[in-house]
Amino acid sequence: MNVHIIIVDVLLGLTVLTCWIGVIGMLRMREPTPALHYLALPATIGVVALTAAVFVETGPSSAAFKTLLIAAVLLAINSVVAHATARAFRTRELGHWEPRDGDPMEWTSKQERNT
Repeated sequence: MNVHIIIVDVLLGLTVLTCWIGVIGMLRMREPTPALHYLALPATIGVVALTAAVFVETGPSSAAFKTLLIAAVLLAINSVVAHATARAFRTRELGHWEPRDGDPMEWTSKQERNT
């Protein structure tokens, strides 16, 4: 078997594995906000592995550079989309997104943090 094929298969396997870990992690979370953290794995490691696999398979081609552009966009907007989604969950639950006294939060002020 060719080393080239093995490298592509390993990179594609890593992409699939990160996607499955992300899905299983999201399903295991009880609340939607912690589940958002599992989107980062396929959107970072999975996308980088997929881009590397395309570059190994096709070389510096048009498809490879388009994949690189898509990977850069995903890496850039992943945290923004996760933050906006978490804010939307909070707004739906509480009717607002700003932290206010009495809201169900882990840390709302310095005094609560020190006790």
